[in-house]
Amino acid sequence: MRFQRRSRFIPVLFCLILSLYLGLTVSPPAEAQQFPVSRHTLKNGMTVLISEDHSLPIACFCVFFKVGSRNERPGITGISHVLEHLRFSSGTERFPPKEFDRIIEAAGGYTNGATTKDYTFYWEEFASSALEKVLELEADRMQNLKIEAANFAREVRVVKEERLLRTENDVYGTMYEQLFANAYLAHPYRWPVIGWMGDLDAMTLGQVKHYLATYYSPSNAVAILVGDVEKASALALMERYFSPLPSQPAPPPVVNAEPPQRGERRLWVKKEAELPALMIAYRGPSVKSEDIYPLSLLESILSAGESSWIYRRLIYERQIATSAWAGLYEAIDPGLFLFYAQMKPGHEVKEAEDSFHEMLQEIQQKGVREEDLQKAKNMAQAQFIRGVEGNASRARLLGYYEVAFGDYRQLFQILEKLNRVRREEIQRVAQEYFDPDRRTTLTLIPLREGR
Repeated sequence: MRFQRRSRFIPVLFCLILSLYLGLTVSPPAEAQQFPVSRHTLKNGMTVLISEDHSLPIACFCVFFKVGSRNERPGITGISHVLEHLRFSSGTERFPPKEFDRIIEAAGGYTNGATTKDYTFYWEEFASSALEKVLELEADRMQNLKIEAANFAREVRVVKEERLLRTENDVYGTMYEQLFANAYLAHPYRWPVIGWMGDLDAMTLGQVKHYLATYYSPSNAVAILVGDVEKASALALMERYFSPLPSQPAPPPVVNAEPPQRGERRLWVKKEAELPALMIAYRGPSVKSEDIYPLSLLESILSAGESSWIYRRLIYERQIATSAWAGLYEAIDPGLFLFYAQMKPGHEVKEAEDSFHEMLQEIQQKGVREEDLQKAKNMAQAQFIRGVEGNASRARLLGYYEVAFGDYRQLFQILEKLNRVRREEIQRVAQEYFDPDRRTTLTLIPLREGR
């Protein structure tokens, strides 16, 4: 991602605020749970999703490419992220470098993009009157991107500097990278999205151009239009600018060759730091598993807010950590359920590890309280409503569900599936996934400068 931009949400619906305050179970209005979306397929195989919202004269165009670090191999790790940079800094014959951003900004908009392990996506928000020009720009960029040697070398340097800043010189970034590298043995999730430094050093312009031709095909893309657009005319513009783009053969599939984990893995990372820290990963399911829903609610019970189990026990009651959380890493292939704690001075990581294990054993043996589960469901409702407010966030959600889940309509089933989760399911997934033999534990050992 070129820069971090946080979404701004309008206030949550009054009835939901009231339900959260009173602890009542009130489902959001139907219009908050679902909004109109139409799916179309162009003759070159490109998927198009269109959702009209005429409340403001603005629109968002978002395009997901089904390629991320998951599609890389040893020797070219980081190439997906480098290519994201190059698509912003390179030009075409018609629109030289920087012209793309200049035109979008002149239309009152902005552009951004991001690379993940599973996909890469780009989006623009703009005055809806500029729709045709935006589609013209994006179609031209998809087909005619010119990557020059000098620009390639410059962007690789930028990515290497980003890696130094966010990973090699960052305690948390180092821990996160090392945890994934050890939690997976064979799956591409084991390497970082930003790539290994040696691969960035050895990457060639020819490799990037081949990668672009392989994965940046219309048939490997999902385009989403949300906002003040009219479906018929917007689809006609998509046909005009994108249908002439030639399709390419389907890229090679990703093979999930990850073997079963047959025992806990432990590692120790020594790095300049002030305080010791702990990070734990348990093997989890893929996003297409129904177990995602009870695990998502369990994540909330453990880690959402100051009333969560982890905050109460590690930070408020025992006062052993300055920061602690749990999080479900969802992915197309089986992901991870993570735990993290940074210790307070005078406390050791074993205290946090014992606390995490104690909580998990309690859930495995006794389950969670009904009031904790209901609070998690209420929070999920609020999060869903915030997530679909605004054109850009709505477009990104539609694209994510179409690519990761295989069908954008899965988005509209979330609340129903979460509301159906019972205490017994929370207990079952805790028993199934929090198995010590499927655990990877990383301990950070602080080093003082100069050692």
